[in-house]
Amino acid sequence: VTLERRRTLATLASLVLVWEVVGRLGLVADGALPSLSAIAASLVQSWAVYPPHLAATLSAAGTGFVLGNAVAIVLALAFALVPVLQRVTSTLLVTLFCLPIVVVAPILGIAYHSDWPKIILAALAVFFPTMISTLVGLRTVPPGAVEVVRASGGGRLRAVALVRLRHALPDLLAGLQVAAPAAMLGALLGEFLGGRRGLGVYLLGSMGRAEPATLWAIGLVAAGISAAAYGLLGLVRRSLGAHDVQPIADPTDSGAGAAARPAARVLLALTGVVVLLGAWYAFVGSTGLPTTVMNTPLDVWHNLVSGENAARTRESLLPALGGSLLAAVVGSLAGIAVAWLLAVALTLVPAAARVTMPFAFLSQTMPIIALVPLIALLFGRGTLTVVVVTISVTFFPALVTIQQGLAKAPQGQLDVLRSVDASRWTTLRLVTIPNATPYLLASVRLAAPRALVGVLLAEQFVTGTGLGGLLGASRGYLDYRMMWVITAVVAVVAVLTYAAAEGAERVVQRRRA
Repeated sequence: VTLERRRTLATLASLVLVWEVVGRLGLVADGALPSLSAIAASLVQSWAVYPPHLAATLSAAGTGFVLGNAVAIVLALAFALVPVLQRVTSTLLVTLFCLPIVVVAPILGIAYHSDWPKIILAALAVFFPTMISTLVGLRTVPPGAVEVVRASGGGRLRAVALVRLRHALPDLLAGLQVAAPAAMLGALLGEFLGGRRGLGVYLLGSMGRAEPATLWAIGLVAAGISAAAYGLLGLVRRSLGAHDVQPIADPTDSGAGAAARPAARVLLALTGVVVLLGAWYAFVGSTGLPTTVMNTPLDVWHNLVSGENAARTRESLLPALGGSLLAAVVGSLAGIAVAWLLAVALTLVPAAARVTMPFAFLSQTMPIIALVPLIALLFGRGTLTVVVVTISVTFFPALVTIQQGLAKAPQGQLDVLRSVDASRWTTLRLVTIPNATPYLLASVRLAAPRALVGVLLAEQFVTGTGLGGLLGASRGYLDYRMMWVITAVVAVVAVLTYAAAEGAERVVQRRRA
């Protein structure tokens, strides 16, 4: 055991001891943070209840994991072979990427029965991490390797089979590693729609009882499963010699849209809108349900803008939207700011990672749907909980993205400063931080959809306010019209926020170039 590993283990042991003491003394929110021994005792006492719930959740998460990743890999291969396909479908992909699954869940609960809503939510949650990573691996092959295949008479398909797929395998495994906790999130959220078994059902039923140890036990079991899958895939990836840095690409970056002529960009945009609307109509038609239940784009427009009850709909919607957006902005900016400060601090003092990264890893592996009631125990059922939940879902992705930017400072500039014995802070201020600015903007772009997920979950299951509360009430009253309006409005807001952040990112990159 190396000295570094011993220090890490000692740090973790100290944190466990502090948690135990704080929990036993009830120092946090009058016992809302129980001791680890109390959590373990609750788990042992209730263990007979867990197997059927675990089996249901693992079945839905596993099926969604397989289906979502299969579709992601097939689409990544198709985009690598025929890049125009990605440009044509980019509007649909951006919308799906930005649309929080918490607003999709009630729609799927109406459209499908049995375990399919849970499976589809798990598949949606895992789709983008895998597709993004696979695409990056397929497109970052050394040009010489592809040229060898072409020189021997091989085409695109042969180059993909012989070169690109092998090169993309470590990146594919990185995507699968990130997707594993996401599958648990999708399955748990689907179980919140209803059902007899599943960790989500058990968690929802336990929220009304004053049993913090039970809630923590369920949350830590879900986190343990996610962490085990994350770690297992990480071991496989490292056994192949893959590095630990994950790409920060996204499913909309075809690399050609920005360079195309204005007329071509307009044509691609119009085609993308047609594909999006066509997919919407196809989904509604596939359910076989009437449009009074499964609204089309025209139905949503009528209910929100032109219909006789549109004004009443807007009166209910706009105040809720304003409250949710304010919480999302405050929470996401706070999460990104904390991530930025921590990333800079870890660059200056790398040893601090032994204390901070275990908590960051826990926030990554514990599904947010399991974390929401725990945060509510600690911070109450007010706006503060909504903001804290939003911080928790935006913090870790922002931290990873910003750390990548800080690690990619130009070596030549670093060598110049080292030659004059510049301090770490001077190097950070003059070179490292300026070069990480595009990554900071990328973290804003990627945080927008996650911030909305956090806000809507906290509002729906804790505070009952904002768009999340309105969505929950609409589901309870079977107000399909309002459910579809909320889904469409959230999608538009998320896509516009994403586009604004992406535009700012491109402006900064052009100025730096």
